[in-house]
Amino acid sequence: MLDDSIQRNAGSECSDMKVECFPSITMEQLHRVIENRDLENPDTVFIDVGTNDLRRSGNRDCVMSVVYVVVNTAKQSFQHPE
Repeated sequence: MLDDSIQRNAGSECSDMKVECFPSITMEQLHRVIENRDLENPDTVFIDVGTNDLRRSGNRDCVMSVVYVVVNTAKQSFQHPE
């Protein structure tokens, strides 16, 4: 799970779940994290961010376009070999 901080304690009862929290992170910053950090290769990725972006810009369309880019980057980064 990649999160801005709201889900910080999510998965604490699951030993096979890794939660990465980045307080106050924006979507563009998360995009760079996904591109540049080794986050291993999980079976499932849950991305819970965007609140900070909406608060800063107030423009849903702009935020959603960045969400689209982040999701596509995550799909490519966490791809399992076939």
